[in-house]
Amino acid sequence: MSSAVGTRTSTGVLELAVEQVLASVRPTALGDPVVGARRAEESLRDALRDAGPVDDNTALQYALACAEAACEHLKYVEIQEARTLLTAARGQLVLAHEGV
Repeated sequence: MSSAVGTRTSTGVLELAVEQVLASVRPTALGDPVVGARRAEESLRDALRDAGPVDDNTALQYALACAEAACEHLKYVEIQEARTLLTAARGQLVLAHEGV
C-alpha cells in the first residue's frame, strides 16, 4: 500500500488487511495451513469490523463482499478460493480509490 493512502478510511483499512492476509496465505508462508487459515480469517474479520460503514462507493461494497466471502473460505481452510476472492477484492479497492 502506498504511503499516500491513509489506513483510517474504510478503503485503507480493508486494503491493508487484504494485502497482509494475501501475504500470509502464500504457499511459502503457510507452515500449518489450518493454523494459518484461522489466523488469516481472524485478521480479516477484525479488519471488516474496523472498516465500518461504507458510503455509496460500489467498488468498495464489492471489495467488502469479496473479503467477507474470503473469510468463509478461510474458515474451511479453502486457501486457493480465499486467495482468488482476496485478489478480486484488491482489484475492487483500486477502483474504490478512483471512486468508481
